[in-house]
Amino acid sequence: MQGKLVDVLRYRYLGKSPSRLSRYLAPKIRHAQSGIERSLLKSHVILPTSDDILGNSSSLIERFRGSFAVIHLAALPHPNVPGMTAADFQRINYEGSVNVFEAARIAGVEKFIFASSAQVYNINKPLHIEQFPILETNYLPNVYEGQSHYGFLKGEFERYLAQRCTGHDIQALALRMEFPGVRSVYPWNFYISTSIENTINGYTQALETDISTGFDTFNLADRSIDRKIINIQDYLKAHWPNIPNHTTGNECLLSTEKARSILGYNPKPDGTYFSFDVMW
Repeated sequence: MQGKLVDVLRYRYLGKSPSRLSRYLAPKIRHAQSGIERSLLKSHVILPTSDDILGNSSSLIERFRGSFAVIHLAALPHPNVPGMTAADFQRINYEGSVNVFEAARIAGVEKFIFASSAQVYNINKPLHIEQFPILETNYLPNVYEGQSHYGFLKGEFERYLAQRCTGHDIQALALRMEFPGVRSVYPWNFYISTSIENTINGYTQALETDISTGFDTFNLADRSIDRKIINIQDYLKAHWPNIPNHTTGNECLLSTEKARSILGYNPKPDGTYFSFDVMW
């Protein structure tokens, strides 16, 4: 019963409706939901889980034992979380991820899926875009080059996984997501979106596919961008004329070729999306 109550309190009501009324009401509903949940926690009607990504690893090991896979999404979700410092990102997004991975490895979990981000490329203020579409091999900037701590630590944990997954005891995959479940109409992330359906498909394929290496990274996004939002070829000619362009038509500027060829990722057009206002 407690779990069902929490599900109700965290459900994104009106989240996929594009109407102005829904966009106005949904954040207010979310605020009310959060207030009710805090009150129920305070009165002990619902109780917090004992799981803690920064806690004693022994409890996580027992939690994971007997599981085939661990999907790790727990983190500060974007570079500009109000009130969070570089130390907070280091502690939660990096040290917490290491703790969860090591617990999964010790527990004998076969596959570890890490929710990474296209922010590893510093996609909002890119300094080193080598080509379009952006490949997984693209240069990853560091904080001294203007990269956010969020984006840098996503890449740093990917490097940690690459070092730790050299044997055959566990496979790890990092899915570099951009606007998962949300539709982008913004130039500051190259208009890249990932529908709810394509996000689910990417994770499903990551779970079901054996990779030949112990660790690998994959971009996860829609395959193309709606022409009603932007004409990609005109956009690149106007704003990025000096970057080699290997895209055709209205192809997404984050390459999904690797995910499609290795994982069997099959991004579909005309998906559904949560409203940006509702999600953030």
